[in-house]
Amino acid sequence: MRKLYLVASLVIVASMLLSACGPTPAVPAGTAQPGATTVVTSVVQQTVVATSVVVVTATPEPAKPIVSADPTTYTAVTFGEPETLDPALVYETSGGTIVMNMYDTLVFYNRDNPIEYVPQLATEVPSVENGGISADGLTYTFKIRKGVKFHDGTEMTPDDVAFSFQRGLLQGGTSSPQWLYYEAFFGPGIDDISVVADPEGNSYDDRAALSALDATVLEETCNKVTAAITVDGDNVVFHLAQPWGPMLATVAQTWGAVQSKAWVAANGGWDGDCATWQNFYATNSEEINATKIGSGENGTGPYMLQEWTPKEKIVLVANENYWRTEAAWDGGPTGAPAIKTIVIKTIDEWSTRLAQLQAGDADSVTLGGPANYPQVDPLVGEECDAAGVCTVTDETKLLRVYKGLGQVSRTDMFLTFNINVEGGNNLVGSGVLDGNGIPPDFFSDIHIRKAFAYCFDWDTYIADALNGEGVQSNNVMIPGMLGYQDDGPHYSMDLDKCTEEFKASTWVAEDGTSLWDKGFRMTIAYNTGNTARQTVAQILQTNVSTVNPLFVIEVTGLPWPTFLQNQRASKLPVFISGWLEDIHDPHNWVVPYTIGTYGGRQRMPDELKEQFRDIVNRGVAEADPDKRAAIYAEFNQLYYDEVPTVLLAVSTGRRYEQRWVQGWFYNPIYPGTYYYTLSKK
Repeated sequence: MRKLYLVASLVIVASMLLSACGPTPAVPAGTAQPGATTVVTSVVQQTVVATSVVVVTATPEPAKPIVSADPTTYTAVTFGEPETLDPALVYETSGGTIVMNMYDTLVFYNRDNPIEYVPQLATEVPSVENGGISADGLTYTFKIRKGVKFHDGTEMTPDDVAFSFQRGLLQGGTSSPQWLYYEAFFGPGIDDISVVADPEGNSYDDRAALSALDATVLEETCNKVTAAITVDGDNVVFHLAQPWGPMLATVAQTWGAVQSKAWVAANGGWDGDCATWQNFYATNSEEINATKIGSGENGTGPYMLQEWTPKEKIVLVANENYWRTEAAWDGGPTGAPAIKTIVIKTIDEWSTRLAQLQAGDADSVTLGGPANYPQVDPLVGEECDAAGVCTVTDETKLLRVYKGLGQVSRTDMFLTFNINVEGGNNLVGSGVLDGNGIPPDFFSDIHIRKAFAYCFDWDTYIADALNGEGVQSNNVMIPGMLGYQDDGPHYSMDLDKCTEEFKASTWVAEDGTSLWDKGFRMTIAYNTGNTARQTVAQILQTNVSTVNPLFVIEVTGLPWPTFLQNQRASKLPVFISGWLEDIHDPHNWVVPYTIGTYGGRQRMPDELKEQFRDIVNRGVAEADPDKRAAIYAEFNQLYYDEVPTVLLAVSTGRRYEQRWVQGWFYNPIYPGTYYYTLSKK
């Protein structure tokens, strides 16, 4: 209305100027009649004295302060939800974010620094200088803080701390993050507790096979774990098999969270008895979520779980008795959280998430990918860099954006060598090469894997999905990391070579028809709401059908828990997934991409895994950086030659939030937002 009022005023002033700036004809009085025509026969000349007209421009009202209607509640709108809330098992960002806010670790990250630590449940960060790390690097001593209470009011003890790590190691399973500890405690190449018990590796993820081992072997395995992590008075001591530089980095993450031993046992978990640990080996999320260990919590952290309504929302409430009396870093918070309620809504539809952000109903949202940036940018009134240096660009606009957030993650396209069709699997169509499906071992043919690589368009992906803010990955490691080769071997889109590889395939239909002439049909899944991953699938869908219309790829979205469960069960022919590094070291990339997490889900052949295992073990055992880089060059060449995965691109990230949000900072290693540091105005 103010704009309309100002326009009307200007029109009035203009008419005044027109009526005051020229000679005016005089009409004789009394001659004009309604409806009559008056003829003017004489003109009276008047002298007009020019006057200046002052136009007064209204002073604009100051911009309204940008404040929240409810500064005690923070609403985050996202897609997907946790697979589980068990700290020993959670290994994805949705669940990791919740765990990070409900549980505490022994040490934590020093604000935004991913490789520097501050005390949390330990009273100091162990070092050689303070005696916390032995001179030979084989012993870590953590002095445990006193007076800390779990959310149920019971006191945390060193025994709870030791139990938490022992339980994690013994629960094991290749779908869990526990592999990060095994080499440190048991030596190079050990990536699961089943290998400690059965060096032949015949019990991976197989509880029945593990339980069938001799009872003496099982008890000895448990004893090795309890001997590796011991209680010494008020201290917990880690006894390593070898010096392990990433130990503090590993302990600082969510899988280093401390649980109550009594609470775990009371809710159906392991109770610390070495005679029964095998009954809990390779526990999956469905099993653990049937208990409060996976669907509830009893941490020591700044927030407590009030509600988890699957596919709808998670509500956290402040721990008013939070133990922290001293700030972890300069300017850090103490005591109870400033924001009393955290509401995390699950909304897969991007337009709905955007609408809630526009309306101010959401304090922050998860974007589907960089392709959404242009839709949000018109709402931004403040721009910040990764260090938090901000400039207000428009006082009237609600949002703040952080740009140039360096990523320690990447999304890639993984190919499953032997697809699980047990119990049925409609993602493979008919399940045979008849033009309407693919056989389960379709990707065991290296020509198929190479064809998929040559058919992918990185330029389009970076432009459309990453909004131009990314660079193609040449290697498994991320750019700038030891082992990454800027000039390393990599694929580029070449539809002619894609065609050649498809024609070179050894696949033949039962009637003798070649793959090229018979065609195939399959489905690629992505997690619903992730538009960047949807774009990856659609690029491949388009290009593969371009080289041969008989090649049909369908694209479907699955809810995050469903997508993750099917991925872990190896039911997805191709899965588009991401890796967020756990520790900033190439070992944390080469292991999951070959002999660990993704290699397992892809059902990579044992002989290929063994080739990678040899290189991986030599790489982590080598101390000299130049020699280590040479070993990883071997890795890069083998990965290129075998192309088990189509490596995509590393992007820089952004965060959009309401300008009334205060206290957020960027730490690339966090799984999500650490709500304890936030407040609102």
